[in-house]
Amino acid sequence: MLQRVETAIAARRPPANLDDWHENLNTVPHVASGDEVSLARSKPEVLLDLAGNFGLTVPASAATHGVWFTDATSTIPGAAGLRPLLEGSPVSTINLFRRTSQQPVPSQISSAAVDGKFLAARNTWFLEEKSVALILRELRRCARDRKPGQGREGALFVSPAAPSARELIRYLSGVMAAVVGRATDELAQRLRLRPGMFHLRIEREGSLLRFAPEDGEATRPDDNSYYADPFLLERDGEKWCLFERYDYAERHGSIWAGRLEGDRVVEIRSAIDPGYHLSFPVPIEHGGELFVMPESCAMRRLEIWRCVSFPDQWELHATALEDSMIADSALLELDGEWWIFANMASDPFGDVSSELHLYRTSGPDLAWVEPHRLNPVVFDSRMARNAGRIHRIGDALYRPAQDNSHGTYGYGLRIMKIETVGRDEYRERSTRHVLPDFDPGVIGIHHVDRLGDQVIFDVRERMGGAA
Repeated sequence: MLQRVETAIAARRPPANLDDWHENLNTVPHVASGDEVSLARSKPEVLLDLAGNFGLTVPASAATHGVWFTDATSTIPGAAGLRPLLEGSPVSTINLFRRTSQQPVPSQISSAAVDGKFLAARNTWFLEEKSVALILRELRRCARDRKPGQGREGALFVSPAAPSARELIRYLSGVMAAVVGRATDELAQRLRLRPGMFHLRIEREGSLLRFAPEDGEATRPDDNSYYADPFLLERDGEKWCLFERYDYAERHGSIWAGRLEGDRVVEIRSAIDPGYHLSFPVPIEHGGELFVMPESCAMRRLEIWRCVSFPDQWELHATALEDSMIADSALLELDGEWWIFANMASDPFGDVSSELHLYRTSGPDLAWVEPHRLNPVVFDSRMARNAGRIHRIGDALYRPAQDNSHGTYGYGLRIMKIETVGRDEYRERSTRHVLPDFDPGVIGIHHVDRLGDQVIFDVRERMGGAA
């Protein structure tokens, strides 16, 4: 009953476009799930069970690599999305398992983690949509390696259970609290109290691996806006900062610039404002010119802007990945090859915080863009989204990453050490985790950059105060 009500109110799925399906339906062989003879004759490498039966109704022996299934779909409506909410998990996980005739107990192939929705029906729908990207990636990996991936050793499959009456009461209480919280934020925004406001902090002598967020000197806007996504650069012997200024009234961001004077940002002015949302202005110096790659997901594409006259005259230089929901991208030249580290949405929810995608490209002109074979190379909302540009420290590369968990955008910050970047592989590991526990009223820290010994980062507050 609860699932039907939530689905009708807040999780009604749009009708699917079945034109391509109907066009190709007659070319797809129809085989009953229990017809082992016909299944064996077709010689499938993998059988997918997407009906929520966890591979129990399909003969695992019929496919070379067994039958695959996820725990994102269940025969109990809404159970997959409800369970992490009841357990108070900071993220919702998706696990891909397989059964084989030799190993009937499911073994994990891979997993993903996303910052879930607060309604069980929406969370279930969200997990089902995100599981598509996980399955496709692991199919590509299996095709490359000629065998399925191996997930965490000892990971057990647990079928999502139906909630008890007590759990339902606890869940409904949580939903009401979330609704009240959202209404409070909306009211606070109308009152110009700047809920969830970001501001900048600068530590004059620090490092990416050891900066102390509680010691930074703050730069806060005094109007109805916030400052976020700061990047440092040097121009004509002076240090400057490019950052996002978000206007609460207009509800979109633009790129602003300010000069650093000690540990303060001064002479703040508008730099790039094309009339649509821009943020995350990664500076790129190449061929004697200065470019920025801002987030331009409002235009559903990747953009590069070229500096005509610093700091406030820029022109659109190149675009790529048209009709893609793409956020917080970073461009890196490594051993003569250019790589784009991009956060892409592969679902109708537009979630750009769970998946890190890699692309090779020609450089700032974006003449061609080639996706990595195993995208998304990172599939975890606690470390997928970029939180700044990639830095070389000694012989090592470090990628700042957002921790988008606990139902809070920009909850925390991780520093990921990149171990391997290649056309067919990518590996990294977390070396530092910064949590929002360093000052009263702080609910997040989600971006960091450095230039020499100077470190700049942004901090998120529950309420920024009246503007």
